[in-house]
Amino acid sequence: MTRASNKPIYTLYGSYASYATAKPRSYLRKKGIPFVERVPGTPRFREYVRKTSDNHRIPQIETPDGQVIQDSIAIFDALESQFPEPPAYPPGIRQQIAARLFEFLIDATLGRSAWHYRWNYKDDNYGFVGREFGRSFSPHGADEELAHFGEVIAERMNGFRTSIFADTPDVRPLFDALYLDALKILETHFRFYPYLFGGLPSIADHILMGPLFGHFGRDPVPSNIMKLMAPRVFRWTEHMNTPEIVSPEHHDIPEAYLGDDEIPEGTLAFLCFCLENYSAAILESVDLFNDWAIAQTRKSSGDLLSDRPKDHEPIIGRFTTRIRGISIQQSVATNEIWVIQRVLDWIDGLSKSEKEICRRLLVECGGAGIVDLKLERRLTRVGTYMAFE
Repeated sequence: MTRASNKPIYTLYGSYASYATAKPRSYLRKKGIPFVERVPGTPRFREYVRKTSDNHRIPQIETPDGQVIQDSIAIFDALESQFPEPPAYPPGIRQQIAARLFEFLIDATLGRSAWHYRWNYKDDNYGFVGREFGRSFSPHGADEELAHFGEVIAERMNGFRTSIFADTPDVRPLFDALYLDALKILETHFRFYPYLFGGLPSIADHILMGPLFGHFGRDPVPSNIMKLMAPRVFRWTEHMNTPEIVSPEHHDIPEAYLGDDEIPEGTLAFLCFCLENYSAAILESVDLFNDWAIAQTRKSSGDLLSDRPKDHEPIIGRFTTRIRGISIQQSVATNEIWVIQRVLDWIDGLSKSEKEICRRLLVECGGAGIVDLKLERRLTRVGTYMAFE
């Protein structure tokens, strides 16, 4: 299969301790896109990239002509049309709706568990995690300097404990269970296939690298659990960080997505796992967003969603939902609504019979109602800010 070669160099700004950076890093490698990686402590990031994007968050990519793109999904969208091989989306309708749903379902289902294992086990993790964050800002700093930067990040994350991650002692067993159950499903799947949809890495594999490599696969506590309970999953995280498509363990699997719109049993089980735990929250999030959006009568097309400075992706509301019988607070993040919108746009472009294929799959997996979701106002990105379209 043709891979990109002799192309200008891209620069990925991120960190190995970063959940979100893990996604475009594996994408760039598996696509064969020439790139170098730099930490946000480099002068170029401070003096050009951050000022150009008006955003300090990682990952960000600088293109060969000096454009700056922030946000993993925006990076995928910008690069996929330029580097279509190997394709990041499988060809079948069932396969595609599953892959596209994973774009937000994986983070929604496992993101808080990833945060939980990093920060609620700080005593066991911090000797590693704190210095990792520190090296992102001062790569050659002494341990004392690295610890300072690590504490800055830790304080910021602690501020998100209840506001974003809904962390209270009574919900922590839920975060544990979601991680362990995901490992069981994926360990069985990776026994038979190198990637979620067969012999090629899909967009869903790259999204999955956020929690599985960015946090679970590296932080001491969850990494030890993964290595002991799901060594195939750990091995998958290693191989996703190499440029080779064919893995040594699965050399006999064709370098292609499965034919006839087949979804492997394990991937289907993982989709059902995500939807069973999160589909109700999707519907409630969209309902709350629609009520909020209708009320924004002063906001016109192109207006930023938030009037607060540097509020790139505002949270516009919260509600309480139940997952496995446990009450948990759910934030309505506009960036997540924007990703959901992308899925709904794709569904809108399907024929009646293709939509019915999607509907049947979602009903099978506990996601009935998603196909018929509608947003009262559309979202777009203005630079790195969320805005009304």
